[in-house]
Amino acid sequence: MDSTSHVLNSYDNGFDDYDRPTLNTIESLSRGIIKSKHNATEYIILLVGETGTGKTSLLSLLANTLAGRSPRDYNLVHDSKNEAGGGNKHSQTNAAKVYEFYSTNGIKVRILDTPGLADTRGIQQDEQHKASIATAIQNNITSVNAVIILANGTVPRLGVATDYALSALSAIFPRTLANNIGLLFTNVSSPLSWNFDQNSLPDVLRSSDNQFLIDNPVAMWKKLKEMRESGTFSRRALSQLDSAVQEGYKKALEVLGDLFDWLDELKPQATKEIYTLYRQSQEIDQNISNALSRAAQLADKKNQLKIIVSSAEGAKLVRHFFYLFIGTRRSLSILISQTMKQFQNFKSIITQNTWVQSPTSGHNTLCSRPNCYSNCHRSCALNFTLDPSGLLGCAAITDGRCRCGHSYLDHRHYNVEWTQKAETQTRVDANAERKYKDAEGNKAKQEQLKIAVDREISRLDKELDNLLILVGDLTQSYAKLSLSGSFAGQVRKSVRLIETNLEAMRNSKADAKSIEKMEKSLESMKEKLRIVETAGTKRR
Repeated sequence: MDSTSHVLNSYDNGFDDYDRPTLNTIESLSRGIIKSKHNATEYIILLVGETGTGKTSLLSLLANTLAGRSPRDYNLVHDSKNEAGGGNKHSQTNAAKVYEFYSTNGIKVRILDTPGLADTRGIQQDEQHKASIATAIQNNITSVNAVIILANGTVPRLGVATDYALSALSAIFPRTLANNIGLLFTNVSSPLSWNFDQNSLPDVLRSSDNQFLIDNPVAMWKKLKEMRESGTFSRRALSQLDSAVQEGYKKALEVLGDLFDWLDELKPQATKEIYTLYRQSQEIDQNISNALSRAAQLADKKNQLKIIVSSAEGAKLVRHFFYLFIGTRRSLSILISQTMKQFQNFKSIITQNTWVQSPTSGHNTLCSRPNCYSNCHRSCALNFTLDPSGLLGCAAITDGRCRCGHSYLDHRHYNVEWTQKAETQTRVDANAERKYKDAEGNKAKQEQLKIAVDREISRLDKELDNLLILVGDLTQSYAKLSLSGSFAGQVRKSVRLIETNLEAMRNSKADAKSIEKMEKSLESMKEKLRIVETAGTKRR
């Protein structure tokens, strides 16, 4: 049975070919009773999705259902201290939080509510959300029955934001969870209003028996409550809406029944790999940052060395010009000695100190912004964290800004530090210097210099290649573990999302500072994509 048939069947008990046993019925769930064929005592669920798909409302529906309450007795479930406020396209949940509910027959349902992804405040905000999810899983949940991804079922195809969110979620979950992921399409009152194109889903989420449609009656109940309190609507209008709420409630219970039946058949999976995968993605980011920094420094050295080569080539042309038209060797010698400090310049350039990342025994607070080599806080006293918000207590950060001048969102805990490394010993070998000094005449010296410079440029290219191969190996290893199967694909979708948000900001004439911040974010993400794609090519 395909996924479409399965979802349609969840709306009609009259289908004889519905292949999942119906344990949890409208009748049992209306009394808050969860039935389990395998005598389960607990279900653990990760609730994830794009911003604005209704995760918080679903929590309220589950809490009220398990307590046996009908819409006339509903209570909202939310933690106001964990809400961000702001616009609808901002995640309303600040950080991942575990909720615990009990059915009336004693089955515990633990739900990790997570911040929504594709937050319009930017990719950095999403990175903070993903860190929060990973940390909450590590600290609170050792195994999970299911990951439920919420998506808007009224959208015909994946929008840029939804595509990014689903891709990002696929990227943080390991392949071991493939059979434990369910898709809950929200705002769908009838299969006829379900517009979602199955072919637009990532392959890993296009399963045959894990999709559900729901129109959450909590939203309708809230609207009815507001209408009653306003006192401006007729009794007939209120009665019609009350009937709609009750009908929606019954349909929702039917969907929840299917959902719990599906949960009951799943084998719980350990969550250790989720945190491991996240740590690995952070290691890749760290190496990409290192590669970007190293590439910039190597490119600068190469440019300076190429100037020496071009100067040497220019000196040959000058020599030729003097021989043909002037013939004064002394003037030529003076000109060359004044314009060329050949080997001295060569030595100076290639022995410049280079910024490198060196391992440390403990963790340090480091800035991840390109060309910022600040060891903001060595041996940070805070417990190691992957969540940037956890660095707000770092001694280097005051009012959200580090002493290096950048936001706390640009900082991470790493077990490395930036150090400057002198590279003299391998860069100017004695043989090259001896050949240069022994060469007779400027022409011979220039030829020896060009040989040395070309050799150094080749070495720099090889060093960068090795660094890119390392990044390629890491991303390949990550892809084998991750559901997404591609690190570059997620970065590519991040670029697309930033471009879309930037265009929207420009069209709405947002303030120049916000636009500039988004432009810098786009530039940084494109550089990251360039490194990852180049690394993949080098590895192949």
